[in-house]
Amino acid sequence: MRMLLRAFWGLVLLLSILWIAAGLAVAADIMPGDTIMTEFTAQVENFASRLNVDQIEGYSTPVFFVASGAPLFLIAAFFFRRNNRAPRSRKAKAGAGTATGAEGESAIPVPFPDSKPAQETKGNVRALRRQTLLISALAFLAVFFLWNQREMEMLLYPLRLFVTFVHEAGHALAALISGGQVQGFTVNANGSGMAVTAGGNRALILPAGYLGAALFGSLLFLLSNRAPRWASGIAMALGAILIGITVLYGRPDSSGVPVALAIGVGFGTIILLIGAKAPRIVNQLLLSILAVITALEAVYDLKFILDGSLNGTIHPQNDAVRFAQEFTPLLPVAVVALLWAGIAVFMLAAAIYFGMFKPLRNEIQAVVNGQS
Repeated sequence: MRMLLRAFWGLVLLLSILWIAAGLAVAADIMPGDTIMTEFTAQVENFASRLNVDQIEGYSTPVFFVASGAPLFLIAAFFFRRNNRAPRSRKAKAGAGTATGAEGESAIPVPFPDSKPAQETKGNVRALRRQTLLISALAFLAVFFLWNQREMEMLLYPLRLFVTFVHEAGHALAALISGGQVQGFTVNANGSGMAVTAGGNRALILPAGYLGAALFGSLLFLLSNRAPRWASGIAMALGAILIGITVLYGRPDSSGVPVALAIGVGFGTIILLIGAKAPRIVNQLLLSILAVITALEAVYDLKFILDGSLNGTIHPQNDAVRFAQEFTPLLPVAVVALLWAGIAVFMLAAAIYFGMFKPLRNEIQAVVNGQS
């Protein structure tokens, strides 16, 4: 139960940070009028008017974001820290009691304090496996909730920009792997992006955006579930990689707004700090949410391409269109999109199977055998 409470308050803490960040973004006026932020901001202002908050002197929408998000942040931080520190305090007291012993008796030295009985080690492994399964399930529920609540579109906005960042970084890395050069890539505030490369294998570079994002999300989900003890290290490595790629290849968009730089450095710094300072359970939850949203968004974008190719509304500069024109002129764009979507779904399904279903099957088998 305490683990679930830590996960819950960790999620609330993350959402409150995103809420405050959205208010600061509105204050900085870096969101163009054609994004979902416009509609969400209007809903926030409508909600504030119903509460008569807009009648307060000095009211503004960014102030409302920060003023409402700051108390939630403080409450979530308090309860998260409290639920995280309580078990350590009890463990310290228990350890002090066993070390001191009865009054007047000397403590019995433990020759190998780190050694544990084999049965206790197996129990710890099973407990960690169950905890990891719960965190993964919580990540899926969080993403499902965000996707199906129109009022939460604002929280998905920076995550969708993150997916676009991964998409364009996939093009750049594919160009480097295939012997080409990368001049840079951009991310636009409306969620689109562009990578400028020279040379390399186009047959590898073009699908590397959608399939690279799907592969990134699938591998991240698999790693965070199969190696939960390394969650902090994985988060720190991911944060450092994001910052490095941004510094090397991130460029401002056509209007001069450094969206790619803000997303890469911002997400990289946050992930790096959480990996260095936050408990493992928070790192697992963060990595799982990023993995799920990235992989699912890649699959959803491919479905959008498939639908657009069938009704003739697909953009002519889309990766699937250019791939079909350059390499498979006899295949319709819909077939190319369907093949890519199938590969993306296969990667995500494999990650879910080996990351969740297989450990769950082992856990059920352990319960059946009376090892719980």
